[in-house]
Amino acid sequence: MKAIAACLIALFLGLAGCSPQPATSPPEGATIVTVIGAIHGQHRRSDRYALDVLRRAIVQFDPDIVLVELPPDRFATSSANFARYGEVRESRADDFPELTDVVFPLRKPRGFTTIPVAAWTADIAADRRATEKRLEQDPARAADWAEYQAATKAYAKAVAGRSDDPEFIHSTAYDAAVRTRQETYERLFGDDLGAGGWRAINQAHIGHINAALDDVTGQEKRVLILFGAWHKYKIREAVEARPDVFLADPVPLFDS
Repeated sequence: MKAIAACLIALFLGLAGCSPQPATSPPEGATIVTVIGAIHGQHRRSDRYALDVLRRAIVQFDPDIVLVELPPDRFATSSANFARYGEVRESRADDFPELTDVVFPLRKPRGFTTIPVAAWTADIAADRRATEKRLEQDPARAADWAEYQAATKAYAKAVAGRSDDPEFIHSTAYDAAVRTRQETYERLFGDDLGAGGWRAINQAHIGHINAALDDVTGQEKRVLILFGAWHKYKIREAVEARPDVFLADPVPLFDS
């Protein structure tokens, strides 16, 4: 409050260069949230962002709740299989080693609750694949497809050599590169893709995330949102808009 008051006085006096700083500690009653971007199969091929690196970050944050990128039906199957066999044995979850090798094994020893918040369905995924194939082969959409490919190449150049660096992945530069690529994709193809479009699917994911956060508002819970890194900027924007949440920077969790 003192810093804000000082800024207001400075502004009244016409002094430049003063801007209120964000809070550095959570207000009373706030839900403490951090958003970690996962790189799925690349975790297994990376030293900088190996699964052990992610595991240490999660343990350091010490969440009460982890919101994960699985739809509820896939999560139920995964949980039952892990309880019975000690393995997830679910095709969608198997694509996400951050869940099969880190989150599921940590649940019992760390004592956190895991909640599925992904909106994907098998039908949405199949429709998206079929639509993308049709668009790629449609001569009338050749210019759109070429623009999308150019955006994809620009993204690849922007993240080259750093796509498995957790500090870079959790930076505004990474988010800007993703935003340019994915919002080009949405602008060109969002209407074609329907529920599988970038805007639509993120709105659906965020709806589930907000519902989970609504359930714990005022309880001072520590909530980790673990999603594919591309979704991170959308999720952060939504979480930052909530007055009951303190959004914690994940970068310090990756300090060696």
